[in-house]
Amino acid sequence: MRKLVIGAAAVATLLAAWFAPDQDGGVVGPAAATTREAAPAPVAPAIVAPPTDAIAPAAGADGIDLQIHPRVADDEMGNVFAKQSWAPETPKKIMMDQAQAQQAAQQASAPSGPPALPFQFMGRFTNEGKTAYFLQVDGQNVVARPGEKVNDSYLLDSVSGNTMNFVYLPLNQKQTLVVGDTN
Repeated sequence: MRKLVIGAAAVATLLAAWFAPDQDGGVVGPAAATTREAAPAPVAPAIVAPPTDAIAPAAGADGIDLQIHPRVADDEMGNVFAKQSWAPETPKKIMMDQAQAQQAAQQASAPSGPPALPFQFMGRFTNEGKTAYFLQVDGQNVVARPGEKVNDSYLLDSVSGNTMNFVYLPLNQKQTLVVGDTN
């Protein structure tokens, strides 16, 4: 039953398209192929824009004076979706802005110390009384002994118990790396 209804609808659509009336109300038959040459395309008249400094009011069809303005660039138009409100800023927001400004001023005036140690302790090895320490720096394995330069910016100063003492060479400041218990 369903196939019959769909088939009847398809036939009715084809017949309606075949015998559809044209704009004059007559019935249009199938299109016939013709071998006419195409007419040359009409030439559109050139539109000359007035200079931007000589913009004058023009009278509209209803006698209304119209002002012609040059197009404004998109970046000069601003954000039309920006949040806008008539309500004054809340004191909480003003206080937060002031706190952020003070924090930025303190960070700018505070003396910068050495950066955090870039080392990760991997282990140690003792051979004939000399201990070598295995560190990982930026994904590379490094072997260090007390008194040696590590990573061109640090000097392994000393090792005592579970702490390694480094000197940050550019600022000559000491830093400590706690390594914990190792086997």
